[in-house]
Amino acid sequence: MQEHTQKLLPEATGRTDDVFKAGNTIGKIVEIVSGMNKTGSSATGVFTMDGATRVDGLNGEYSLTKTGTGTFGPDSDDISAMVDAAKGTGPEADRAKAYLEARESGLMSKADMSAMGVTSVLNRTDYYNADGSSKGVEGTFNTVGMEEFFENNIVVDEQGIPRDKSTGKYAGIEQNGTKYTYITY
Repeated sequence: MQEHTQKLLPEATGRTDDVFKAGNTIGKIVEIVSGMNKTGSSATGVFTMDGATRVDGLNGEYSLTKTGTGTFGPDSDDISAMVDAAKGTGPEADRAKAYLEARESGLMSKADMSAMGVTSVLNRTDYYNADGSSKGVEGTFNTVGMEEFFENNIVVDEQGIPRDKSTGKYAGIEQNGTKYTYITY
């Protein structure tokens, strides 16, 4: 399996579009689905800095570092990007309409990608000034199995829309922290 490491932006948001952009097909697929609803439960719990390793620096500055798994909070239920996309025309609007219909009718299929060979670990460091105020956050995701998952499960159609290889349905990935969910509709 190949290993991929992604760099976080200054604030960890849990949104796919902020965390996992790439200049290839995988990045395009993730960008396409970044506005999708993020529902479901997490088996790993919320990622916290409890138990982090503290390193003291000069002048009272310090950092806290932790490696682990978990979500960044409750899964998002914001579908505003899909509602806006559904107002248009063309392949992206058709995909957004199908997403909203599947969500409303309960016909959306969701699968935990950890059971499909995709695992992810976050290494996060929070930096602080001597007075305890935040200087920033950085981190990396070590995600394994994503490329193989795409090769085995997803095809991008002639209009640039991700589809499930076995069913032809629209396909997408939702991310919350180190939790990835594969959706089809």
